[in-house]
Amino acid sequence: MQLNDAIFLNASVICAIFINFVLILLILKKSPASLGAYKYLMMYINIFELTYAILYFAEKPIMLTKESAFLIIMNWRASIFPKYVACTLNLLFIGFFGMSVAILALHFIYRYLSITKSNLLKTFDSSKIVPWFMIPLLNGITFMCTAGFLMRADEQTDRFINENYPPLVKNLSTINDLYYVGPLFWPKYANSTTDHFFSWKAARLCLIAMGLIGFSTSIMVFFGLKAYLVMKNLMSQSTSCDKFKSIQQQLLLALILQTSIPVLLMHISATAIYLTIFLGNSNEIIGETIGLTIALYPALNPIPTILIVKNYRTVLINILAYVKRRVFRQTAVTPLVLADVTTIAMQNLAPN
Repeated sequence: MQLNDAIFLNASVICAIFINFVLILLILKKSPASLGAYKYLMMYINIFELTYAILYFAEKPIMLTKESAFLIIMNWRASIFPKYVACTLNLLFIGFFGMSVAILALHFIYRYLSITKSNLLKTFDSSKIVPWFMIPLLNGITFMCTAGFLMRADEQTDRFINENYPPLVKNLSTINDLYYVGPLFWPKYANSTTDHFFSWKAARLCLIAMGLIGFSTSIMVFFGLKAYLVMKNLMSQSTSCDKFKSIQQQLLLALILQTSIPVLLMHISATAIYLTIFLGNSNEIIGETIGLTIALYPALNPIPTILIVKNYRTVLINILAYVKRRVFRQTAVTPLVLADVTTIAMQNLAPN
């Protein structure tokens, strides 16, 4: 990993931790009553993104995409954790991607139930919400198990990584230092340097992964379109509560923006990877790109909610306005000013 990439990744993760922590405080302290049980789902999502950012900061896996291979590599000897912990974190990283896919689908289901005031909305109240929360967890576990069993290293992938992973090619490391998982669609025959054969193991893996991604995407599209049509009809009804229409419109807009971020940064990239490795013409740039975009995901995803939900936006504007007044009064921000900013921030985050 180049120095500039490492700096970018660390900066993105630090921003993600800070932004998600701020949004969690806003959800706890400044959520409008009309949010109802939705704030529990928002908390779930932001705790997930906060944990995801911390995990990525602790263990930054290398993604090698070349020809027909997509390998997620971790050098456990260079890790601050024991080998079994470092290897588990590599699998968790894959599991968190699976969770993110299912969380988006769950998000759309809730928004539709909320807008239509369905009786099923009661299943999101208090402890009844736990089964819903289990769905992303199960999806993540499926991705982890698929990686751990179907994507584990074998003779063909060992040969490929020895021939193509730069630290091994340059003798800067050994294959025994690495833990990696991933599909290799067209490995070479054992006694050949040019002839390839099709790997059905990789095909089974991709069918499972793309099947789960496709199923979640179908749910998103189905409930997203239904929610949009209901909202469009709701906006035309003068009898509907203005406050209810306003908050639902804000949340639907936030959801659309929040969906576009992971779809653009993660899902399209992942689909491109699976397509190019199946065709046998992937290259290192794709893996490097998705490594950077995945780091951006937890940093950018909370921003639409903060900016679109009026209560949260008001707190942010108040804090920024106070900072602006103080900065224009003084040429430098002194420790006293920083203390004042902290005070005004806590006042804005205090319960109504």
